[in-house]
Amino acid sequence: MSEFLAELGPQWRWALGLAIGFPAALLVLNELAFAWMRAGRPTASSVRFVRSWVVPALALVLFLRNAVGLGAADLWVRLATTLFWVSVVLAVLGALNTIIFEQAEAGSWQARVPKLLRDLVRLLLVATAGALVFSFVWDKDLSGALAAVGVTSIVVGLALQEPLGNLFSGLMLLLERPFEVGDTVEVAGASGEVKEVNWRSAHIKSARGVVQIVPNSTLNKEIIFNFSRPRPVRMEEVEVGFSYDHPPNVVKEALLEVAHGTPGVLQQPPPIAATFAYGDSAITYRLIYRTTEEDRWPVRNEVVTRIWYVAKRRGLTIPYPIVNHVNFDAGQPFGAPSATASERLREFARMPELKTDAGEVRALSFGRHEVVFEEGTDLHGVYLLVQGAVSLQVRIDGESRPIGSVAAGEYFGEQGMYGVQPAEMRAVALRDCEVLWMSPETVRTLFEASPRLARESGQVLEVRRRAMQAARQAARRD
Repeated sequence: MSEFLAELGPQWRWALGLAIGFPAALLVLNELAFAWMRAGRPTASSVRFVRSWVVPALALVLFLRNAVGLGAADLWVRLATTLFWVSVVLAVLGALNTIIFEQAEAGSWQARVPKLLRDLVRLLLVATAGALVFSFVWDKDLSGALAAVGVTSIVVGLALQEPLGNLFSGLMLLLERPFEVGDTVEVAGASGEVKEVNWRSAHIKSARGVVQIVPNSTLNKEIIFNFSRPRPVRMEEVEVGFSYDHPPNVVKEALLEVAHGTPGVLQQPPPIAATFAYGDSAITYRLIYRTTEEDRWPVRNEVVTRIWYVAKRRGLTIPYPIVNHVNFDAGQPFGAPSATASERLREFARMPELKTDAGEVRALSFGRHEVVFEEGTDLHGVYLLVQGAVSLQVRIDGESRPIGSVAAGEYFGEQGMYGVQPAEMRAVALRDCEVLWMSPETVRTLFEASPRLARESGQVLEVRRRAMQAARQAARRD
């Protein structure tokens, strides 16, 4: 065998070696690729690339140079050499990308490097390697080529302003990183989960399953709402109108009942029910709550549905605009007349009949936690609680301390009974209240008509004054 090989020329020995070694190399690489693919190793794709491109290109170069005997300056040798080195660069870069990035653990810095940035770096390295191969294999000076590339780049840049704008906008987004693949965002009318970010655009999949493609230049100009940072919690607002006949605090209690009872509504931070605006036919309220992004639409559907049922149970009306044309006699009052403040006094059995010219009576309404009057405020009359509850408090060392409460049918603010007097305590509504304010003349008329009412009022006044003095003395002892 050795004598046979010695008799052959060098070219035939190279041809024989390539005829045996090239298929053997392909067979080994093919088996290795299948073994790694069955094992689930990502580097199997790099082995297949070497088998399909690098080894055939190397065999072609060796065949042309050593078996055929062509020189290094021959056209076919240069083409084969160029193909070999370009395939080597691509194989090396592909293997590095697989080892460093595709096999990286979730959460590591390698896994967070965007695919767009990796593609741009790979393109730059391939272009640099191509320039070096062109210089060494073809013996060309790159100075002229660089000048031509500079002129060409200006022309191409003017022709491809929009694609290049998307490319550089993508680079700016990569530096700032306002969102990542998997985040839920809302931008330029598109809302959903980010599925892909490439050199030209971002692919956003909406809740309906539609993929919206937003150019990077648009992303760079618009305001981006990222609902996945710092945590995937979404604040939702539900706006609904209720009749003017219902007190706002009652409506807000009903809305909060819905929020607290709906599964999926987060209780921290707690939901908020707010009086938002006074419309043409209704008072507008907003229910503000938080839920996770994935539960956003099911929870909103449940909240809006339950508002109707709670409104029905509580007797609350959700009006809608209606236009009615009514003809009525202009000389008659329009609508049913409401009871006057003086007439409301008759609701209390112990109240005597009040003449129409006996002073002044006004009906007042206070919401929960509203201050009826502060300590030291000049009182011009007396208050009678019709509905609700009122807390009487005194300020000691800057703090308000309760000394008693007022129930429906009881007086408070007695200092104004005898004219303009400063209040010795403050009155705060514990819940929605209806109050009748009566002038001193009205009070005197009532007391003259009912001595019993005067005695009871004096006793109440004395009890409250003693409670106030006891609270101040206790504070001084402390």
